[in-house]
Amino acid sequence: MGNFINSTILIPLIPLVTALFIFVLLVSFNRTLNRLTKPVTALIALSLLSSAFISSFDFFKQIEEELALSKFLKFFEETNLVLHLNLVNEKIIIFFSLIMTLVIGLSFYKLPRKKGYISLMINLGLISSSVMFSILLIDFSALI
Repeated sequence: MGNFINSTILIPLIPLVTALFIFVLLVSFNRTLNRLTKPVTALIALSLLSSAFISSFDFFKQIEEELALSKFLKFFEETNLVLHLNLVNEKIIIFFSLIMTLVIGLSFYKLPRKKGYISLMINLGLISSSVMFSILLIDFSALI
């Protein structure tokens, strides 16, 4: 069961890495990337769906653990940051990921895809990642 718990760190990191990758591409190839709205939207949506998939897999396996960040990231060695993986947090992440995927899909169809659209997708990916990370840091099962 340890491998499933270790994959929990990927839930907020997948949208973060995808958004940063698209940001680097936007800075490097500004004019070209502004024309590629469909692939950028698909990448951000797939990163959120993969996070929802990992979280739902943990939910259906009934995995509940606490994961210290100092094991994975040497930057957090001196802090006590702990990711709380429980059924309530997993439900919240699944719901949030699906809502954000829906928001991204609606923005693809409703918003004009001119300047600023790729920046919006990058920001939605970064916001989603930070919200998922903060959900994992708070133990919602203790509040209920």
